[in-house]
Amino acid sequence: MMRITTNSMLFNYQYNRMNSTNLMNNAMTKVMTQRQFSSYATNPAAATRAFKIHSSLNAAQAQYANNQTVKSKFETAWSNIQGILDELSDETGKVPILGGLNGTNAMDDLDSQAKVLRGAAEAMIQSMNAKYDEDYIFAGSDNREPPFAIDDDGYITYRGVYIDKNMDKPGEEYVGPDGQPILNEDGTHMTNGEVMEKVLKPWAEEDPLYVDIGLGFALDNNNKVIESTAFDSSISGIDILGYGVDDNGNPKNLASIMLRMADVFENYDKDADREKAEQLLDAFNASKQAVIEKHAELDVETGFLNTNGLQLDANFAALNEERVSLEMVDPADAISELMWAQTCYSAALQVGVNVIPQSLLDYMK
Repeated sequence: MMRITTNSMLFNYQYNRMNSTNLMNNAMTKVMTQRQFSSYATNPAAATRAFKIHSSLNAAQAQYANNQTVKSKFETAWSNIQGILDELSDETGKVPILGGLNGTNAMDDLDSQAKVLRGAAEAMIQSMNAKYDEDYIFAGSDNREPPFAIDDDGYITYRGVYIDKNMDKPGEEYVGPDGQPILNEDGTHMTNGEVMEKVLKPWAEEDPLYVDIGLGFALDNNNKVIESTAFDSSISGIDILGYGVDDNGNPKNLASIMLRMADVFENYDKDADREKAEQLLDAFNASKQAVIEKHAELDVETGFLNTNGLQLDANFAALNEERVSLEMVDPADAISELMWAQTCYSAALQVGVNVIPQSLLDYMK
């Protein structure tokens, strides 16, 4: 037969009362914080999973912000090109060209058409120097400086390099707007043809500015971005408007063609310049078609960014829902748990009245 002493009874009572106190405090903390746990030790498994979810949420939030920024940039680029196609190339481009070719050929009329063409070309270049936030939209990856300029002779440069001047003479040494050549790696002067292949073509085709938008951003063994895991946010202006010359030696750039047509109209001779003007008209139509195709590509990329943004938003919502289920408590359940803990605590205090022996002072009352 086991003998229960007063000391052991007091010890068990104090132990159980402390448990009731801890349960009530924990329940009260849940009600106030609305969280399942407040420290890693409380629930290691849930805390570990929650930490991973928080990391994923932060990444998804950054990727979504990147996606929205790039999408806005591409939407602005698309809108600018739409304006170029609708207003500058048609109303103030093709119309004056056809008017000059099919009109009376009076010098006053041709001079007016030339002024319209030159003004439209300058407006087109200004549009291609548009900015989004602090970056120049059509400057590729070097987006801190305006990409396009027109020199005093009416020739267009991209990042300070002529895009078509004398490019019909590929073997001649290139001379820039500052009168200086561009050097090869061995120190020799580049020819016009070498500038086309080594400078302009890479700027138009291989000028990436990668952004992590949730495609699994990763690097290869050479610490270079794997193209399929990132989005190239750069937009090259010469890739859209064109660069170089065609088989007839005429510019492929839409604005350059308009400037050269203005030159022809300002000194127009019907017999000598008619063929040149018609060649420029053909070049204009070809260049505009190329711009339309690039405009469609921008539309496709903008659509992709919009879809990707919706997917990132859905992923964020799913992760956040899992985080809530791990970390947060249902308010009704938390209040019920607190009420039960308070009841247990009150019962423990009531038991103490019968368990704790009365002192001499209690008898003297």
